[in-house]
Amino acid sequence: MNIFIHGNLYGMDSDAFTVEDGIFTSFGNSEDLVLDAGEDDEIIDLNHSFVSPGFIDSHLHLVEYGAFLKNVQLQNCFGVEDILRKLSHQLERVKQGEWLLGRGFNEEFFDVPEQLEKRHLDSLSTVVPIAVTRSCGHKMVVNSKALELAGIDEDTQVEGGVIDFERGMLEENAVTLLHSAWPEETEDSIRECILRAQKELNRYGITSVGSDDFVSLTSDWRMVLRVFSRMAYKGELTVRVNEQCEFPSLEEFAEFLDEGNTFDDGDDFFRIGPLKLITDGSLGARTAALKQPYSDDPTRSGYMTYSTEEMEQWIQLATNYNMPTICHAIGDRAVEEVLNLFDEAVLESNPLHHGLVHCQIMDKEEIRRAIDQKLICYVQSLFIDTDAPMLEERVGTARAETSYPFHTLYEGTIVCNGSDAPVETPDVMKGIELAVTRTMIHGDASMNPKECMNVEEALASYTINGAKAMFAEDRLGKLQEGALADFAVLSEDPRTCEPKDIHKIRVLMTVMNGEIV
Repeated sequence: MNIFIHGNLYGMDSDAFTVEDGIFTSFGNSEDLVLDAGEDDEIIDLNHSFVSPGFIDSHLHLVEYGAFLKNVQLQNCFGVEDILRKLSHQLERVKQGEWLLGRGFNEEFFDVPEQLEKRHLDSLSTVVPIAVTRSCGHKMVVNSKALELAGIDEDTQVEGGVIDFERGMLEENAVTLLHSAWPEETEDSIRECILRAQKELNRYGITSVGSDDFVSLTSDWRMVLRVFSRMAYKGELTVRVNEQCEFPSLEEFAEFLDEGNTFDDGDDFFRIGPLKLITDGSLGARTAALKQPYSDDPTRSGYMTYSTEEMEQWIQLATNYNMPTICHAIGDRAVEEVLNLFDEAVLESNPLHHGLVHCQIMDKEEIRRAIDQKLICYVQSLFIDTDAPMLEERVGTARAETSYPFHTLYEGTIVCNGSDAPVETPDVMKGIELAVTRTMIHGDASMNPKECMNVEEALASYTINGAKAMFAEDRLGKLQEGALADFAVLSEDPRTCEPKDIHKIRVLMTVMNGEIV
């Protein structure tokens, strides 16, 4: 048995606790628990550090995040030249048959307004295929060799996506078309991505995730399912995974169900979660589906990636098998279409936990409807740091005033927080600060101060609310006897430090299932 003493325990009067066989077994006074310790018990002194339940990142892409950490990371590039410089450093290491892959650029932060295009990547190489993905994952720029290997020419079209062949720019479903040309993943490569990603997540105090992985690097969802199941069985997972199931086609989803896979099937390390649908694009790439055109580009209003009829088929099939559906819906048009479909699918009080992922551009009526349906709202307060400088210019003052309505939603339904990694770095302390201040970490831009959470609410969005979304509040998201022993030890109590300094708090220790990870 392990005995942790002298801790500042969140939500507890006690300052010490015991852990045995991966479970919190008792809470009490440090002196008493030390007196009762046996010869084989280990005592760990927390030195009055703050102890939180293990953080739950409610929506990310674990496998894709692991690949991102391996490839060229472009999130700190401030122009096309920066991107080319980073890519060129890696180009000489690319072996025969490999691709040069990068991700993370955001042209909103470029020093000079300029678009990365095919001609720039061709200047590096027309022999090595190069593909560079925007931070949001909904837009990609590729070189001529990549287009050739993907079989894309001037006449190629794709439903639910856009191809600008001359500039080498792909959006939405066209990005998936490009993915099909990449070298095939193997079970070993998928496992390596998971190992790499979970190690990084543990650094931020994260012990559980809701993760969309089935089609992130491969269309072979069975292979990904096998890898996760084997890793769970072998005890190789250091984050608990609730799989948000995305499929390349409705037929493959039907096969998944026919093969006996069911919602909530699995164990406390890997479990089948909801069906995941991506219904539109991203705000940054101007592909999120809006009711009215973008304020900074009246020629665009984004687009849906599914027809209404197609979405209805997906949701109906999932509901017939008692499986919730969560929908990526960023633009107000996409949100409205999903809400209309949920009108029929969601039962009173939403017992299946259907949900909205992102909850960004919403009007007052859509906010009301989401609360009335008691939808699970998967938000990313980390997006505030990126989107605050551009929001009003992108969608106009009126739409901006009701966007990212995290506090209003929190008061009316279950709001759980996350990173959407690799879109954002899964830094929980930064996410909590942004939820509380609604102001950039290093800048003055802010959005909707009336939607600020307090620290308790922000902590809940990363702990107990994430557990509730996964139907796991009996065993996750809290410090309590009988719950799974997942917790994070922090250098400071976020409730007592200055809100603008929360992002400086360090994670000193992360424990998952009673083991320091």
